[in-house]
Formats: sequence, structure tokens, C-alpha cells
Amino acid sequence: MNELVPLKHAGADVEAYRASTEAATLCKEIVVATSSTIQGRRYVSVEGWQAIARAHGCAAGASHVERIEGGVRAIGEVRDILTGQLVAQAEGFVGEDEPTWYGGQSRGKTLPKRADYAIRAMAQTRAMSRACRSAFAHVVVMMNAGLATTPAEEVPQEGFDRETGEIFEAVATNEPAARQKLDGPYTSKTALQGAVKALAGTLENIGDTDELNALMETRDFIELEKQAARDLPSWWETGDGLPEEFVPMIVRIERRKKDLEAAEREAAYLRT
Repeated sequence: MNELVPLKHAGADVEAYRASTEAATLCKEIVVATSSTIQGRRYVSVEGWQAIARAHGCAAGASHVERIEGGVRAIGEVRDILTGQLVAQAEGFVGEDEPTWYGGQSRGKTLPKRADYAIRAMAQTRAMSRACRSAFAHVVVMMNAGLATTPAEEVPQEGFDRETGEIFEAVATNEPAARQKLDGPYTSKTALQGAVKALAGTLENIGDTDELNALMETRDFIELEKQAARDLPSWWETGDGLPEEFVPMIVRIERRKKDLEAAEREAAYLRT
């Protein structure tokens, strides 16, 4: 499922091209800063795709998360912020054949199954990235920053063979040295970043403060918080070295909590 609908307000082709050129300049810094490097290639993360969409006056979201045969699917959409018009739509999927999420053997290691909330969140993240790519892949090319347009969340740690598109086997990697193994449930920086991104997607779909508090008391959350604060502090709490637009996870959590509390107070007031 990949649909692209021209923006009604885009105007002539030359105006649309100019808008994309300006967007490429405006958000290049955050797209590059939040990109993921996998097997020597850099891929645009969901934060980068969202920045590109925002620069075009659009917002990305995901819905219809469901368990289907073989995994979990979500539908991503890009809509014009002012009109609500659908600009692009795409499917995100996390398959049971992915050891990173459902457990199994990967690169000589036995991985555990991830929590259901993380799997559902990654399906949504992939859906949003894929929808943004459908509409704005050309903007990434305009940046001329050596970025691949495949969403980072879809790329396995082994990377892809550039000629065949197949996943590299572990023995085929040309990495000059083994990556530093992290101490914790996430043994690489890439895996840790993926978990933080998945949590960001989960936060957006939390319905009330009880659900948020329950999430923060889970073992998965506690372990992620501990490891990210230690091994990825810029993403989790400080934002050091990242663009001003980047929002650390603890800030995201606090903002989401306040939004939920405000919504609940308003609902309680309306009931009286």
C-alpha cells in the first residue's frame, strides 16, 4: 500500500520544486544528525522524515495497528496540517521472521522476543517513515548528504547487498572491526537507538495517564531507561550535540504526561 496524492496548494511544478529545495535546506541538519549508520551507509530515521514532512506543512501519523498472519501491521499517513488532505499512505510491518523483534538466532546470538508494545510501536514507526518516503524521497536526494532513502527502521543490522538487495550474512560484512558491545539488553548503539525510537512511537499512542504509568513500571521500560541514560544520554536526557529541534526522551515523556493530565482534567470538568 503506497499512495501519493498531489497537494492542492502546491501550485505549478516549479513552485513545488522550489518548496522542496527550501525544505531540503531547512531540515538537512536534523535529518543528518538523526540518521543511522548501518554497515557504512546512512539511512534517514523517522525523526528525519518527520522533519521533512513538517517543512512541507505536513504531519505524519499511524493508525490501524493490527496483528495479522506473520506479524504486526500499521498504516502510516502524511496529511497536510492546514487542510487535513491525505498526501501519502503506506504500510509498516514487523514480521515474525525478524529475530530482533520476535527472538531467535541472529549473527550467532540467541535474541529474546521484544515486548508487544515495542513491536507495535515499531510497526507504526515504519509506517510513518514509509509514508513520508513515498512523498518526500526526492528531498533526501536534494540534500546531497550521502543518505539512502530506505527508512532506517527497515534496515537490518547486517545491512543490504547493494547489488542484490538481499540481507548480508554476518560473514559478508566489511566492517574493519567489531562494534563495541554494550552492557545491557541492547548490545549495540543501533539497537538502543531503535528501542528509543520505538518508545517515542508508543508515547504518541498512549491513551491516559494510567496507561503511561503502567508502561513506565514495566521491566522493559526500566531497563531501557537505565541503559539509554548511560549509553545514549544525548537521546535520552541532554540533547547535547543534536539540533535544537531534537527532543530528548525524558522531555517527551514529561510533555506527554502533562498533555494527558490536561485532557483528563478537561474531560472531568465536562462531566460535572
